[in-house]
Parts: sequence; C-alpha cells; structure tokens
Amino acid sequence: MAVTTLQKIWSRPALIIFTEQTPTVVSASAGQYDLSPTASSKYIYLTDDGRSELQVGIERIEYKKRMINGRMRSYHVADKKTFSVSWQDLPSEKNELSEVRFSGLTPGWASGKEMLTWHADHPDSFYLNLVYDTPEAAAGVPLRYRLETYNVFFDDFSYVVTKRGPTHDLWDVAMTLVEV
Repeated sequence: MAVTTLQKIWSRPALIIFTEQTPTVVSASAGQYDLSPTASSKYIYLTDDGRSELQVGIERIEYKKRMINGRMRSYHVADKKTFSVSWQDLPSEKNELSEVRFSGLTPGWASGKEMLTWHADHPDSFYLNLVYDTPEAAAGVPLRYRLETYNVFFDDFSYVVTKRGPTHDLWDVAMTLVEV
C-alpha cells in the first residue's frame, strides 16, 4: 500500500482527483490517504494551471403539488450536486515543460488527452475527490486535510484546440459532473 501524505498548503479545493474507487483514509488527522492505483483501479490529478473556479450547484429532487385548498405540498427526496470546471490553454500532451510533478507522489497532472481518455473510458460513474486543507494548518500545527468524495457521472465534456504547436497543442477544456 502506497500512502500519500499531502503536505503542502493549497488554495481551496487543494486538489481535484478522479478515481475509480473511493480512497482509503489511513490517517485523517495526518492528512494521509491511500490513493495508489491498483491493477483494477486508476486515478488522475487535475491541474490548477489555467483552471477556472470550481462551480458547485445543488439540484433539489422533490415532488411539489398544489392542494385543493391552495396550499403547496412538497416531498423532498434528495439534494444532488453538480460540479462545473474549465481550463484555458491546457497542454494536450504531457511534456517536461508543462508537467508539474510531486516527488514520487503521482505520475503528474492530467493533460487534455488524458482527461478526454478518462471521459471516453468512464461512461458509468466514478469518484470525484476534493481535498481541502483545514484551518488548523497554521504555524506550529501539522497540516490537516479534509477529503470529500462524490460518486459522479459526466454530464458534459467539451474541448477546443486553441493553439497548435510542434510538441503539443493547447486546449480549452470544460466539463460538468453530476452526483449519482
């Protein structure tokens, strides 16, 4: 088991990760999660370079009906989230100039083609993991992280080739995910 310790202060959300299985929490207080891929499970880290804000919307699933006396009745079933995010000038291919690497943590950030491949390979649900650093990450206090995991589907995925280059193209990528 490869244990990942996320020991860097990030803006919110710190990381956006797609996985095929829910990550195992090794030590929530130390911010340690088992995010290692297995033979049957993959994951990709989505870059913050050129990323727009992560927009989260809530869809309320309910049944509303006006009664004969004029009053409205509502039967609430569930609230489901919708996640929208986009990137500008995302490299279509990985290369040493465009790739940010952790030391031994991941194979690097996902390129445009890797996001497109993930979209093609996952017509069913997968897991969206949002990693947040907590307010306890202050001077003299060890960093702590909160992991939110959502089972999601792709609702929309699109890309536009904005610039052509000799080693890679630059893409504008947009995606919308809906909670299962």
